[in-house]
Amino acid sequence: MIYLNWYHKYLPIIFGVLSYIVNPLFIYLVLTKSSKHMGKYRFLLIGFAVFDIFYSIAEMLTPIAVINTGYGFATFITDGFFTENANYAISSRCTFIAISYALLIIHFVYRYFILFHPHLVDKMLQPLGVFAMIALTAAHGASWTWLCDWCLAPNEEIRDIVRPAFKEVHHVNSDNISLLTGQYRNASNFVVYKSWFGILSLTLFSCYCMSVYLVLGYKIMKKMNQNTNMSTISATLNRQLFKALVAQTCIPMFASFLPTVIAWYAPMFLINVTWWNNYICNVALSAFPLIDPVVVIYFIPNYKNTLLVWFRLKKPTVTATSTSMFSIPTL
Repeated sequence: MIYLNWYHKYLPIIFGVLSYIVNPLFIYLVLTKSSKHMGKYRFLLIGFAVFDIFYSIAEMLTPIAVINTGYGFATFITDGFFTENANYAISSRCTFIAISYALLIIHFVYRYFILFHPHLVDKMLQPLGVFAMIALTAAHGASWTWLCDWCLAPNEEIRDIVRPAFKEVHHVNSDNISLLTGQYRNASNFVVYKSWFGILSLTLFSCYCMSVYLVLGYKIMKKMNQNTNMSTISATLNRQLFKALVAQTCIPMFASFLPTVIAWYAPMFLINVTWWNNYICNVALSAFPLIDPVVVIYFIPNYKNTLLVWFRLKKPTVTATSTSMFSIPTL
């Protein structure tokens, strides 16, 4: 075990435990408190919640930290069964980032279809559509894993480069520690070229995902703003969808994309951001499975009001049959 401090060790564990509580609760709310107008979209919500649970399990089994190696970095497993001689474990753990990107793309596409091509919404959750979503998710995960494994897995040369940093900072022998590395200078051309190729490819991969969110998000918001002859209910639902869209767009950008890009590129300029990686980046990544269901609960009144009643923060009320924000095309 490599111990950094209580902040790095225990905050991800706290987020993981809360994720194990909140996501099953979220699944219960989706199954029992969803408006009938939500239709099959609730299955996508449940699918994301199940993924969040597995994401938290991976966080608990493979806690990671980052160490600066001059013009490079090493991401390594700090504790647990996979601490030594298991580079595949850390590659698989990083794959969850790519899978989360794919699932968010699927949600954005669904929302886009609701407004622009409502006839395709049902097809999206038929066998062919489900196969396409699984294929997209698998392609994301496989691509990310291959890039990490082929470009960033250490060889003997890299082990020699990172050994002094581990000795100086953590007082351990790094020869058998499970890790991934990027080395931009002061190494052989083979190592440097692989590092550059891997990091640039992962960056382009992330930018492609962020671009899909921004483009589809912009088109969705523009389409909603064009619907000027809305009823009061439609306008309210429109605002709810806008807020949920902005929040869910910010989650991957600020909890995943921005921290990892800083972690990747700072060593290129000989900037030591070990503190950022270990105390901001890794903690932000571990919080993602908890933040996502909380955001959805907050922006869907049926779910939020149910929790407020349970915790005696709001008195139960009898209302007319509500309409979900996902029924906008039928209004």
